[in-house]
Amino acid sequence: MYEFTDRIIKKLNRVYLREFTRLKLMRFDELNVVKAVKDVYRKCVNAAKKRYLEIARHYYWIAFNEAKSGREIGNDDWINNDWLLDYLEESDPVTLYSFMPEVERKRQRLVEALAVTTKPREEIDKSLRFWAQQSQQYADNITDTAVLRGYSDAGVKRVRWITERDDRVCPICRERDLRVYDIDKVPPKPHWRCRCVVVPVKSEK
Repeated sequence: MYEFTDRIIKKLNRVYLREFTRLKLMRFDELNVVKAVKDVYRKCVNAAKKRYLEIARHYYWIAFNEAKSGREIGNDDWINNDWLLDYLEESDPVTLYSFMPEVERKRQRLVEALAVTTKPREEIDKSLRFWAQQSQQYADNITDTAVLRGYSDAGVKRVRWITERDDRVCPICRERDLRVYDIDKVPPKPHWRCRCVVVPVKSEK
């Protein structure tokens, strides 16, 4: 299910690599380090926000059209900047933090590291890894959110949890495999990069 998300993440990773590489080529002093790092994170966040909206719209319609059973009419007007900003400010049960405050924390950490380190390139590479990991996890989270909303708008009441069924499935997910949940009571993913999916349960007549 995450093929489109993964394609978007690859595009975003190219943007992130370009911005953090540009940072590595700079000479830092107390006057420019704060501005330079802030500029990199601003560009990366803006790129991520734009792509997150694409992901949400894509998966909303995939899920809605898959589950639509009658005359239901989908509506993706909720997928807008206001929704995304609210979403990114909420505490997330998978990451255990909120996206935007964590961006600020990561940005400030890099500023502080560059002010004292003798190996600035290593610190920048480390920050790039942390940022890319966060961005990827939220792309997955938004995928899951849009799918559930699409199913709900199509009239789905219950969904079934499906794992990848390979040797990488964690014990929690393995226990949830094939379990049915009310659509408004689906438990959060238990760990980062969980690729379990939920599928509609057809109503019994």
